[in-house]
Amino acid sequence: MFRRRSSRPVDPAPPPSLESWVATLDPLWQAPVRRAMATRDQYLGVVGRIPPGPARDRLLAMSPSLDTAVQRVAQAAYRASTARSMTVGLDEPAATAELKAARRELDANRAAGRDVAALEARVDALAERHRAINDALNLADGAGVQLDDLNVRLETAVARAATIALRASDNDDLDRIDAELGEVVGGLTALDDALGRLGP
Repeated sequence: MFRRRSSRPVDPAPPPSLESWVATLDPLWQAPVRRAMATRDQYLGVVGRIPPGPARDRLLAMSPSLDTAVQRVAQAAYRASTARSMTVGLDEPAATAELKAARRELDANRAAGRDVAALEARVDALAERHRAINDALNLADGAGVQLDDLNVRLETAVARAATIALRASDNDDLDRIDAELGEVVGGLTALDDALGRLGP
């Protein structure tokens, strides 16, 4: 499972190929991208073994969703790696302790009837810093779990496609795969958007 650890920042410039770009990621974030790439390749392999006909044509028409899913996984992995690298050198326990101390000082001065405007501004600034650090940490760590879950759903769609090669399929089978792929791409897009709000 994904754990908190620092990741080196990755050059966002377009690579010669996705494979070479993935190799520049921290190994922590290479894994979900390679897993998605393998799932896409497996899907294309399964579809390629299905006899020509409407089912094969329908599944081929869904293959761009697999390409989009791989792209979204790669982008989310890059953003999560960047979010993690942004927190390197930021001491979350120290930020928590400083915020608590400032709040205690504010409460004490307020109780004593002193002017607390400057202390209130300081507490607000420390609270904002604390939120920013924790948002980056939590979202980067949560991204690993979400990428695992979404990769499982991609693999499920591929397994369903494989059943079509083994037995006569109906529209319900195809609709289920299509819907699942759409939901996975939607989930990956939402994750990428959330990570994008933290940085580049």
